Amino acid sequence: MNSPVLHIVVYHYVRDLPRSRFPQIKGMLTCDFRRQVDLLAANFEMASLDSAVAFAAGEYQPSRDLCLLTFDDGLKEHYTEATSFLAERRIQGVFFLITGCLSDHRVAPVHMNHFLTAALGFQEYQAAFFRQIGASQAAVDKATAHRTYPWDTAEVAQFKYLFNFVLAPSERDTVVQALFQKYLGDEKSFSRELYLNWEEARDMQARGMALGGHTHEHRPLSRLSHAELAEDLSTCRRLLDANLRPAHWPFCYPYGKSDSFNQESVDVLRKIGFRCAFTTETGPNKPGVDLYRVTRVDCKNAPSCTQGASAA
Repeated sequence: MNSPVLHIVVYHYVRDLPRSRFPQIKGMLTCDFRRQVDLLAANFEMASLDSAVAFAAGEYQPSRDLCLLTFDDGLKEHYTEATSFLAERRIQGVFFLITGCLSDHRVAPVHMNHFLTAALGFQEYQAAFFRQIGASQAAVDKATAHRTYPWDTAEVAQFKYLFNFVLAPSERDTVVQALFQKYLGDEKSFSRELYLNWEEARDMQARGMALGGHTHEHRPLSRLSHAELAEDLSTCRRLLDANLRPAHWPFCYPYGKSDSFNQESVDVLRKIGFRCAFTTETGPNKPGVDLYRVTRVDCKNAPSCTQGASAA
């Protein structure tokens, strides 16, 4: 008999897409999410953050494989669509917040990219972006882009990689913010619709959900200077402490592949007291896994999964 392992599933957008304002967003339908969770619960021991960490540390031995559900970006639908459903089934989800989006009512550039693509269509949006920024995709390694965004076409994956990893943030953000304002309107109003607020986050805690950090600005940590890294992660930790019930916070790396963070990122997370950190490198976890390099699987590839899609 094989020894139990820990599967960790990651979700992003979970919404009734056909009836939403942006039906082209890549995500999981609410009905599919609910079916998938029930199927997972029938086949695995549903873990809490505490039991998952105890298993990873070799301190808990389950009778069968574990499954933990995680949700990135602190989206409003994680409160409206997921929390009550999970609470009714006594399943804990772990929800990772971009603290700048909650506190400053910003829309993260990664999400501006998603919604402009959904609103305009990829070709029109890409053309408008390139007209403003004067860039091309020539500097992007195709294999790296595919590995980072395996659910997208080659052209879309290369554009996302250019946008999120290659371009200077200040230059990129000026362009994407102008396009966002032109086509989608006021950023602060959009942010309030897209993300949780702190009151909702506290209610999620009261219902048994675990919350954690997903940085303050959602930038690849490996691209930050030491000062930028320390400032971003410390701000994230400070806002979690100030606005939520005390907890031993977990963390989730933006983008999550091994090139999106580095040892310095891990060292800072340890120093400021984050409990563990989740990647988007795939595969199950065994006892003894590095608690700052915990692997996850996209909801589309979850064991016994239904249909879904990632949009990170």
